[in-house]
Amino acid sequence: MYTNEQYKKDLQLIEKLDRLKTVKLQFVAHFFAFSACLAAHILYLLLFAMAGVKSMMIFNIFSVAFYVLEIISVKWVKNKLFLVYATIFEIILHASFATVCVGCESDFIMFLLMIIPIAFLIPQDNKVAPFAIMFSSVVMYGVLRYFYMQPGAALYDIDGTGFVNVFYIINIISGAFVLIYVTTIYAYMQRYTECKLRVQNEQLRILASTDPLTKLCNRREMGKRLAEICSESIKSGKKYVVGIGDVDDFKKVNDTYGHDFGDTVLSAVSEVIAENIPSAGHAARWGGEEFLFIIPESDIEVGRQSAETIIALIGGRNFTCGDKSFSVTMTIGICEGFPNDNIDKVISRADSRLYKGKHSGKNCVEFTD
Repeated sequence: MYTNEQYKKDLQLIEKLDRLKTVKLQFVAHFFAFSACLAAHILYLLLFAMAGVKSMMIFNIFSVAFYVLEIISVKWVKNKLFLVYATIFEIILHASFATVCVGCESDFIMFLLMIIPIAFLIPQDNKVAPFAIMFSSVVMYGVLRYFYMQPGAALYDIDGTGFVNVFYIINIISGAFVLIYVTTIYAYMQRYTECKLRVQNEQLRILASTDPLTKLCNRREMGKRLAEICSESIKSGKKYVVGIGDVDDFKKVNDTYGHDFGDTVLSAVSEVIAENIPSAGHAARWGGEEFLFIIPESDIEVGRQSAETIIALIGGRNFTCGDKSFSVTMTIGICEGFPNDNIDKVISRADSRLYKGKHSGKNCVEFTD
């Protein structure tokens, strides 16, 4: 069951992440990622130069220039996804050419498979691009592994230099860093999406179950809660109280001050009712100027006290419209419900008592037949 406490926690997380989803933060996230790539390729450049792999040394000079350009561009390019795809393309090219130069032992080929989940984790609307990246990476991986798995197949032989292990360790560390970085961002975004979906569903549920004017339950939602309380009453053997209240002579308010001001009066009445029934109780706009409330695990005395408090507070509130001031009163009929009672009959008896109160002078609580 989705609780009010969980709803508040979800809202807090959404608000927190919304504050973080700023242009500045996006800039920092991309700047950090491209800077890490730049540092890795500077290291590759030095190591390939030391290993005598001239072709990869030249390639990494262009890679270093590429990431310098990306870091400069990240502030000005609005669509950061373009830069991300360019980075993925560079990684595929680098991994493929490095495998051609030094073979599979250094495990540059690993990046061709590692880039696949990253392509799917990137938040984007394009559904085709990740599959295109996956297909090209898998094909490239299979081709390179077939031709360059055997010793001596690569353009440069660095097997006896110790650089194979150095490249292998650096590639594992670099690959792990990239995956951790991207999956951490994805995990937060996934949690954000889940929280937002739960909050939106709860808000839709509230809209569907709440009277838009008074913010109380609507009649449909109240029907569900009445059934639940009746069911609990049967299990616990405890009574409950139903009350129906009607604003006295409300038609005169609408006719004199207009329907808009009549709505203001109804909103004020609903606030009084909601605030003065026990916390376990439920209140609803039952129709027009009529309200219904139910208090579980209570007797007629608790219902009477609550109803009298509501009537006193409503009668003591003044409303001002232009240069005119007035007040309204309310009549409430209450009825005690017992386990196994038919809830419709309990409501009908409360309604009969309401109209008995109306005929007895209004502005009162009626709890007898």
